[in-house]
Amino acid sequence: MNDDPPRRSREALNRLVAAAGLPSVTSVRPINGDGDGLDNHLVKAELTDGRAVVLRRSRVESASPESRIGFLRANGVTTPELYAADGEGASLWEFVPGRTLAEAVETGTATDTVWRRTGEALAEVHGVVFPVPLQGPIDVDALTLRPVDPVEELHTSLHESAVWVERKRPHLLEALRRVEGFVAEHAAEIRAERPTVTHGDINLLNIVVTDDEAVRLIDWDFPTVRYPLAELAAFDEHAYLHGLEGLPHAFFEGYGRAVPADLLLAYRVVGCLGWLSSDDWREWDETPDLPGPARARLRAWHERLLAWADRLPDLVKALG
Repeated sequence: MNDDPPRRSREALNRLVAAAGLPSVTSVRPINGDGDGLDNHLVKAELTDGRAVVLRRSRVESASPESRIGFLRANGVTTPELYAADGEGASLWEFVPGRTLAEAVETGTATDTVWRRTGEALAEVHGVVFPVPLQGPIDVDALTLRPVDPVEELHTSLHESAVWVERKRPHLLEALRRVEGFVAEHAAEIRAERPTVTHGDINLLNIVVTDDEAVRLIDWDFPTVRYPLAELAAFDEHAYLHGLEGLPHAFFEGYGRAVPADLLLAYRVVGCLGWLSSDDWREWDETPDLPGPARARLRAWHERLLAWADRLPDLVKALG
């Protein structure tokens, strides 16, 4: 779907605007320079009634997310409004004005209020609770859950990462074993957490901060039922990738629930090593049409992840 993205996006835009019964388009412009995001081509359109909408056209064909978004909204999760979608990966959404949290961090405008409201927004998502230990994807047309032991899941990830650690970072093996021991010792506490709805792709680029410092989560392509500590650790990692040490205290104030620092660290170690040892980096390198800015960002993230991993021998001392 990458031949002549502007033309294909304009065609999809006109088709979905008509399907949604919206007024006609007066102007169109790509988002983020040329409109090429990591997973989607993004176009903002102004309508004759003054509203703005966003067309998201996936790089791969996918079914309409209408049922998925309906499920999330019916259970109290705030998402942008979906106006229309087709079965080819194009969808038309409410435009959420503002700047990304990544931009706010970069410009020094991510205030404590912004972080508290970000915590509140994620707490809303994690407020949709499921029975232990069910986990699984919230697909476009199904909710597929199965019992998955979170302790076994963490141990499996560490075991799989050990191959990469032995080959690329052997000096981290002792730290990895220490995390394995910590997970075993805290198995009951880990299993006591309740699975919830999670965003599934929580990062600073998928959070919009409005001019009045309201916070909205966008890009609901990968919602999942899983243990929320895993998502909090991933978000903590993404805060680090954008130049912070991790999530600030104000975020946890807004989140409003106890988050054990040692468990958060253990999950973050597992997630970091799992990501570093994954095929993501090779696949991105081999994607010829990956936008230049996205490629540069991913390479910077990779280097920063490696730098954090190299600190693990000292960091895991906090696990006792």
